Amino acid sequence: MSEHYDEHYINSVTALGDTHEVVTTQAIFTRNGIKLIDRGARINTAMREKLVQHKLIPAIDECLSVADGVTNASLRDRAREILDNEPRFQFFRPGLPGTARLLNAFYAMPLNAPLAFKLTVARERRPEIFEHSVQMTLIALILAIKSRLPERDLASVAAAGMLHDIGELHIDPALLRHGHPLDPDAMRHVYAHPMTAYLILQTYPMFHPEISTAVFEHHERLDGSGYPRGLKGEEIGRMGQILMLAEAVNALFEKSWHTHGAARLAVMLKMNRRKFDRELINHLVRLLNSGERAGPGGAGNVSSESVAAQLNQLAEVFRLWHHAHHTCPPGVAEEPLVAFVNQRLTDLERTLLETGFHPDELAAFTTGIENDTAVLAEIQLMASESRRQACDILKEVRRRWAALRDDSAGRAAVEFWVARAQTLLQAD
Repeated sequence: MSEHYDEHYINSVTALGDTHEVVTTQAIFTRNGIKLIDRGARINTAMREKLVQHKLIPAIDECLSVADGVTNASLRDRAREILDNEPRFQFFRPGLPGTARLLNAFYAMPLNAPLAFKLTVARERRPEIFEHSVQMTLIALILAIKSRLPERDLASVAAAGMLHDIGELHIDPALLRHGHPLDPDAMRHVYAHPMTAYLILQTYPMFHPEISTAVFEHHERLDGSGYPRGLKGEEIGRMGQILMLAEAVNALFEKSWHTHGAARLAVMLKMNRRKFDRELINHLVRLLNSGERAGPGGAGNVSSESVAAQLNQLAEVFRLWHHAHHTCPPGVAEEPLVAFVNQRLTDLERTLLETGFHPDELAAFTTGIENDTAVLAEIQLMASESRRQACDILKEVRRRWAALRDDSAGRAAVEFWVARAQTLLQAD
């Protein structure tokens, strides 16, 4: 973690002290032994400059207590409220024998004082991170219970879920706002948040290595398309595999539940069987099939013209890459960035074929079903998920660009595709 990005966490900590009683439980020193703040002092924004200017010993989380902070009991209570009141969780309920094991896992999860303080900062100053973490943890626990994990492992899953995004507390909040443009340097910091969380957790034996490793892996994918290390298959632990699917499902719910309900989840699961464990996906599919299809159906005012236009744009993204790739000079196709784009787009094309859509003839699938809004809605969701995955490829190219800028002869081919694909997909 850089000093620059640590200052954002100090901002949140000191702002918390303006609304809650935050007190030092021990003196805070600089790295060279100078005492900055005595034990028993109140922390607020007046202390910000003093704290930001120095490397601190001990770490700030180990020196502070807060009134009415996060506890296991308060986490369990918030999880119960979500299960009882959040509509998008209702379709899970019929497939579960009850909620006791889910809620008990929050109560049994390991939680020490420094990390409880960190979760309190999230709850009070970054509620979007806190609420996302509780909801993601519920989905992870459902997957863990369906996978017949023992009680001890459920507690570890709960801890990993609640702590998986603590690295984001050290990132400028502006970079995480939806729609905020990210240059390669900003993307590097955002993509590093699993590593930041891992480095925090590895300092506490009760969280390392089992929980810390799962947290590190929560954005990886079985096909190697994830980050931060591009791990594949069995390189990712079982708990990490649970977290990464739960994270993807919850992110999808947050973005599209109000417009598509559970329908988009069904499409996402169908189109991502290479990225996530099939057994875990099948658990969710069975829940979808046996439970209530709660929420909006997503059919709405879908027109065959708009769906055809989206599919044509998607087909053009594939055609542009095939042209750029086939015109590469000999040997360039093996370059890392060229090979990466080619592999990811090939995988997406293969997924479309497996779901019944030929990438070169996508728009033709709307012919003859102009008045079938239900089928059009499902095809639109497929197109939307495919476009999202294409946009993810663009993001990853931008993240990798700086490292390959000087020695990539394939830069022209990738630049050609990126410029035109961005224009086609800019609506996303």
